[in-house]
Amino acid sequence: MYSTELVLNSPIWIVRKFLMDPLFISGVSGHISILKFKDKQKNEYIMGDRIRELSAPTDEFIALYILLRTNKDFKYAEGIFNGPKVTMESIKYSGMSDDGKLEFTIEFMPKSLGDTQTRLYVATNVKYNDSLLDKMLGRSAVDFAKHIVEDHFATYARVYFPSLYGDIIRSLTNKETDKEKTAQGISLTPLFEFSGDATSILSKINEMVSQLDLGLIKINFSKVNCNIIVQNKDMRRAICRSDGNVKAGFEALSLIISAKGQGKMEVYSVKMEDLIDTLYTLA
Repeated sequence: MYSTELVLNSPIWIVRKFLMDPLFISGVSGHISILKFKDKQKNEYIMGDRIRELSAPTDEFIALYILLRTNKDFKYAEGIFNGPKVTMESIKYSGMSDDGKLEFTIEFMPKSLGDTQTRLYVATNVKYNDSLLDKMLGRSAVDFAKHIVEDHFATYARVYFPSLYGDIIRSLTNKETDKEKTAQGISLTPLFEFSGDATSILSKINEMVSQLDLGLIKINFSKVNCNIIVQNKDMRRAICRSDGNVKAGFEALSLIISAKGQGKMEVYSVKMEDLIDTLYTLA
C-alpha cells in the first residue's frame, strides 16, 4: 500500500465531483482503459455503439489493465473495475483481473480546509498474486502503487488541475457559488450528489443519514420533491410533495418508493455557527 496527501486550491464539493467520475479516474490513472459499461436496467455489459443506449451512470465496468514491463513493453489484463463507492468520508474504486492475479483499490479521502482549499489523502493498494508478475514488471506491488499515486494522480493535481480549472474555480469561489443561501441566511455547503432510481436513492439516503452530523438532503424526481433534515446522524424531519400531495415523517418516504424514473439526491452540510447566528438574529 502507498499513500500521500495533497492540498488542492479548490472547495471540497468541486474536488468530490471530479473524484466521483469513474471515466476521469480511469483516465488519470494511466493504467485503466474502460471497455464495457454495466447497464443495470438490462443487467448486461455493453460496448461499442451500444454504449449510447446507457440511460444512467453506472459503477460497474469491464476494463483493460495496462501493466508496464519495460519502457517499450506492456502486459495487458482484462478484468472488473468498480466504483465509485461513495461515503461522506471517502470515494473508493477497486478492480480485479479475470485470472485473479491482480487486485487493487484506489481510495480518496478529501477534507475541507475552508471555502477555497481541500486536503486530499490518496491511498492505493496493489496486490499481485503471481510472483512471476513482479519479475516481469521489474518492480514490487508497492512500487507500482506509488507510481499510480505520485506519477499520475499527484502530477495531475499539481500540474494539470490548477492549469485547466484554476481560473474557473477562483471565479466560482469569488462568487460564493459553492454555497446555497437559504431565506434565513443559513449556508448550505454541497457535499454529495447521486442519481439513480427510487430503490438506489433510498439506500443512499440511509447511508448518508448515518454519516451526517447536521445537514439537508434534497430529493428530486420528475413528480416528487423531498427535503430531509438530519441532525446527529438521525433523520429529524422529512417532507415530500407530489402533485399537491404532502407527506411528512417516514410516510414521506413512501412517495420516494413510488417515484418513477431517475431521480437526483443532493446532500448539504450546515455549519453550527451559521445556525446559532441565525437564531440570534431571530431572538
